[in-house]
Amino acid sequence: MVALTYRAPEDERWYATTEKHPELVRMVNAVKLSLGLPPNGAFYINEYKQVIVPTTGSDDYFLAGKYEQPLRFEFEGKILSGEAIDLQGNPLTPGDTWSGPHPGIPYLLSTGGDDIKYAVQPRPNVKKELKLSKVIGWDAARAITSRIRSVKGYAGGRFYVNEFRTIFAPVQEAREWRYVYVGQLDLASWFPEPHAAR
Repeated sequence: MVALTYRAPEDERWYATTEKHPELVRMVNAVKLSLGLPPNGAFYINEYKQVIVPTTGSDDYFLAGKYEQPLRFEFEGKILSGEAIDLQGNPLTPGDTWSGPHPGIPYLLSTGGDDIKYAVQPRPNVKKELKLSKVIGWDAARAITSRIRSVKGYAGGRFYVNEFRTIFAPVQEAREWRYVYVGQLDLASWFPEPHAAR
């Protein structure tokens, strides 16, 4: 069984489950058991459809393989997924409130809003920062950073990309946080597919 905790409107939490993904469960459990850990637990699927399994009590993440089947959860007549649609199934446009689930891979729009970065741990006690501008060049990076900056502003900050290549970001409005749909990611103008988990 695959479970999702969904932050619904009016401060509700919905606990949705599906039994339609036994291969995904097997992939996650294979990693856990190979490390001597109990089965089940958290996982993420990145924009390249790679299943990433975190380990308890460690900063280590492990790649379990690729999973192409889309995750969709039915809950009280609504479909919950990372697709760019609202709870009624209508397509979102950039700037709309992101009503989908919040799991996604975190990235950081730099202060000034002109670059995107994330950190990896290539070996114990070493962290390395990867910047999009160094991977695809400043001009190409500017095309995507401008879209994210239009939501996050020049202060930058965290945003997320999910397995549907949907980009969404938290934005503080007064004393509340609202998640905003930014758009869809073009992998041709992005970081390369990781060969090891971040």
